Amino acid sequence: MTTQFDRRAFVKLGAAGLGTVVGTVSVSKAQSQDPAPSSPLVVPPIEEVRVGFVGVGLQGASHCRNLLRIEGVRLVAVCDIVEAKVSRVQEWVVQADQPRPRGYVRGERDFERMCQEEDLDLVFTATPWRWHVPVCVAAMRSGKHAATEVPAAVTIDECWQLVETAERTKKHCVMMENVNYGRAEMMVFNMVRQGVFGEIMHGECGYLHDLREVKFENAHE
Repeated sequence: MTTQFDRRAFVKLGAAGLGTVVGTVSVSKAQSQDPAPSSPLVVPPIEEVRVGFVGVGLQGASHCRNLLRIEGVRLVAVCDIVEAKVSRVQEWVVQADQPRPRGYVRGERDFERMCQEEDLDLVFTATPWRWHVPVCVAAMRSGKHAATEVPAAVTIDECWQLVETAERTKKHCVMMENVNYGRAEMMVFNMVRQGVFGEIMHGECGYLHDLREVKFENAHE
């Protein structure tokens, strides 16, 4: 009798300390029945990246300003539940000598309409945390790459939802944490890939970032 294993079940077994019980048989079944992609997804360079942005409050507005400074990036759609915030970003885009982007302001889920209607390469979300996964999933299912402010997800199941949607749709989903892409961090990542540290079995890191003032003030609601 063949026992079906998927990666979720296998990870849960390992986390529970049962990996040594099921042994190599379980490992081989997990790998053969639901293998991870054999090679990373490679996307050809895009000459002009068309971006749709969801959530243009304090952080989102800052990202929009940065996007407008990057050559080869065009901000073509903006979505938020507050129309005034969308209008503000639309004016910035016009001032940057780009066509006025379409605005989406019909409630919390209007990002779904944006993903369906707009011809976009990337959807970037800086919404409240609970909307990060829904926005990214909607983007990938609509054939767009997704980028999100931190955190990408708040539960293990949400993490799997992002992974599985990205693999199924063949679209990238990237967490835009600036510390991930700093020079020092990329150096360590490169060293890991080159095997400088040998076979890494576990890694852990963290830093203190006190956001109480930002998270509990109402100036940018």
